[in-house]
Amino acid sequence: MAKSIEELEWYKRYKELFGAFKSGTEGDRFFRDYEYRGYKKVWNTWPMLEKRLGRKKPSEYQIVTYALSYWADPRSPTYIYDKGPFELGTDHITQKWYKHFRDNSSFVKPLFEKGQWHDYEDPYKLTYWTYNSMADDNETYLDKIYEEIVSTKYDWNLSEEVLEMYKNVYDPLRYVWHILQMESMYLASMAPTSSISNVFIFMGMDHMRRVQRTAQRIKMLDIVYPSLGIGSEGRKLFEESPVFQPAREVLEKMLATYDVGEALVAYNLGVKFVLDELLLKHLPQFASKMGDEMMRHIHMSFYNDTIRHRHQTAELFKYAFSKEPGLKDVVRMWLKDWEEKAFKTTEGFREVFKGEYDNVVSQIKKVHKEYIEGIEI
Repeated sequence: MAKSIEELEWYKRYKELFGAFKSGTEGDRFFRDYEYRGYKKVWNTWPMLEKRLGRKKPSEYQIVTYALSYWADPRSPTYIYDKGPFELGTDHITQKWYKHFRDNSSFVKPLFEKGQWHDYEDPYKLTYWTYNSMADDNETYLDKIYEEIVSTKYDWNLSEEVLEMYKNVYDPLRYVWHILQMESMYLASMAPTSSISNVFIFMGMDHMRRVQRTAQRIKMLDIVYPSLGIGSEGRKLFEESPVFQPAREVLEKMLATYDVGEALVAYNLGVKFVLDELLLKHLPQFASKMGDEMMRHIHMSFYNDTIRHRHQTAELFKYAFSKEPGLKDVVRMWLKDWEEKAFKTTEGFREVFKGEYDNVVSQIKKVHKEYIEGIEI
């Protein structure tokens, strides 16, 4: 004989967990979680957005980005009943990691406890399809550049000095870009809400684009100059060349900075900012003076991504400060330490830029100062 629904084990468990959030209608056999409590009638698809927007129809961006990470809301049933973001038990290392390095981060916690992070919006309102449409335009531009290099036999006319730079400096950049991609994805996975996760997921994709295009450029040169071994020692150079050791040390320390607030400062306000200026702007300018103009055109595409990254990050910090002005002091404390580390990444490039090095660093510091002042830190 079939049991009634009230006798089923899953229903008893469901009632035990969610009974505290009953809708208020006697006789209801199902119970609503925290986000539905107090609703008489809800939009079944957008209950949380209705609280924010009323009966106004949300935008496509809001629908696919607003508060979608169930592990990023202390009001969710998993937090209330499992004392953490995942259904893993209080002693599981994943629970402890997220609670310590994200939920209790001095930058995240004040807004996290109030559920205020959800209202941050990417100023570019990027979704998966709009990002891909934008990226497709960028890739089409680079495809044309690379096709021109091949059709005009551009690489046949590069000087020995330029080829040496590609082999010893440009090739190892793949590892720098890959580390920046890894840090982007760490911040995406640890973000206090889904709209912030999206920003860093797309940022990670931008850095993988750099990895792929750098590797492609190196292979093109290897095909033209097979005897030079361009591309054969990239990892060894990254791990051992004096050019990269100061940067590698700082990058590895950044990867081991687990507090999501400090990691955000270290990455976006420190290391990534300095390296993007150095490698996307000043290195191509230096190559141009040696007779290679194509690097500047290629890196112009990457730098367009960087401009977007900086705008998104600035708006993120401004949003946090608007909710909790005291967070500026928290950020200043971390920035004081990471600004020094970030500029240390340039030290190995002194032998690359030679007499221009001091001027290059001075220009980067000027731009960096203006950016930080723009965020009002």
